[in-house]
Amino acid sequence: IQWKTRAEATRLLGYIVQCASKQVASSLPQIVDSITEALSDPHPKVKDAAKQAMADVSGSIRNPELGRISGSLVGALSDPANKTKAALDALLQCEFVHSIDAPSLAILVPVLARALRDRGADLKRKSAAITGNIVSMVSDANFLTPYLPSIIPCLQECLLDPIPDVRATAGKAFGNLIAGIGEVAGLVEVVPWLTLTLCSEESPVERSGAAAGLAEVCCSLSEERMGEV
Repeated sequence: IQWKTRAEATRLLGYIVQCASKQVASSLPQIVDSITEALSDPHPKVKDAAKQAMADVSGSIRNPELGRISGSLVGALSDPANKTKAALDALLQCEFVHSIDAPSLAILVPVLARALRDRGADLKRKSAAITGNIVSMVSDANFLTPYLPSIIPCLQECLLDPIPDVRATAGKAFGNLIAGIGEVAGLVEVVPWLTLTLCSEESPVERSGAAAGLAEVCCSLSEERMGEV
């Protein structure tokens, strides 16, 4: 595809989000992934179009707290190796008062997913903590559903991490996800996976992580069912 076509297509993606963020909420993960990919395009004009498109996406954020740090989040998407830590620290310092909308998640979740896959325990722990905390702040739990395929495998890996603090934080994140969203597609397989891992003879570290995760999930499910009584 010629660079002019790539640039115009990228620019159009940003325009669509700016004009109809609610209507394309379910497609925002794919849209932002495409814009993020364009940020590393070899042609400078495509990169410029991607920067403008990402500015359009961040400009559609309605959450004031995330709006104030959107520059840090966009920076983490364009330069994850050098700017992810600063973005996570900014998120941890946020005192959320307003609910998190779909455009906020579109920029926020890719940053968290990358951090969950990082080699460093500190980034994984921080990202897992933020992932668990944002569930209660989302204005509509259905906004999170498109992101589960990218979040769940990352949290599963963190739950098997050698560092106990990473495992414990990932377990709490799973518990919060179950409490906030319920056993929807993507999360419904978590309990069977935790049970199988708990019975595995592969590693005591993995069994420990599965036990922590299963305890948090079962506690969330019990509280949810007691609330229905």
